[in-house]
Amino acid sequence: MGPPAYGLGMSENVKKSLLAACRHLLHPLVRILLRHGVSYGEFSDSVRGAYIDIAKVDLIPAGRPQTDARLAILTGLTKREVHRIRTADENDDSEVGLNRVARVLQGWCQDPEYLGPYGLPLEVPFEGDSISFEQLVTTYAGDVSPRSLLEELVRAGAALETDDGYVRLLNRSYLPTPLDRVGLERLGNVVNYFIDTLDFNLQKKSQGGGRFERYAITMEGLSPAAFQEFDALVREKGQELLETLDDWLGQHEISGGHKLPPSESIRTGVGIFHFIEKSPLAMDETFNADRIFDIEESDQRPNEN
Repeated sequence: MGPPAYGLGMSENVKKSLLAACRHLLHPLVRILLRHGVSYGEFSDSVRGAYIDIAKVDLIPAGRPQTDARLAILTGLTKREVHRIRTADENDDSEVGLNRVARVLQGWCQDPEYLGPYGLPLEVPFEGDSISFEQLVTTYAGDVSPRSLLEELVRAGAALETDDGYVRLLNRSYLPTPLDRVGLERLGNVVNYFIDTLDFNLQKKSQGGGRFERYAITMEGLSPAAFQEFDALVREKGQELLETLDDWLGQHEISGGHKLPPSESIRTGVGIFHFIEKSPLAMDETFNADRIFDIEESDQRPNEN
């Protein structure tokens, strides 16, 4: 993929439609940014950085130098802007741990050493050389601090530390708070995965050659009572499907997590979300626009029967 085919050669009609679609998809993101005090100037640097990221990966052939001048030509930015943003990226040592948290939860729910009767996750001591939360974190999350990871799970309502020093899993799904670093990483990942799937399907060359991407929507709308029933159905069936798929992934994932070289290891998954178009119902006190229906959330513990 390169500028002649997809950039300079793009017709003005296609470009206008693409920009209109981009403006529409940015609406919920801009709403989040404005709600939390992020100005256009601050956001524009992130957009510049994204242009640089994609140009480096998709537009410069392997082995060719990724100079500031070349990136400036490909992106339409000035050489000074490219240099400033690349320097800032090099000095950014922030670290987020969404993938580590997910691996720990997956190991806790699928590793036979951490499962009790009926396949339920064991309540484990925090410390210990064999079966313990510390060892679970070491095995599945590397050198991250077990105490810090546990504090994050407790804060998110996914785990509980008992008075006698044991750790209990409350929920195999992890939903960080919206404004913490891990929660913001999750926001970026979810949107990135979805748009990348749409991009892939737009480029498919044959019928049925794309990735699975479908949705069900009501044309005329639902009554408030029917909406509540549908919400409950989505949560129940969506959670069941995600747990089935997560179990399958855990059974087939490469042992150790990263044994294959990057060129042979395929990171994949499925996301499900419940959307509501903006309407009087969606904006009232009960179902307001800020509410996110995420079927990964579950208020029920695993069935012990």
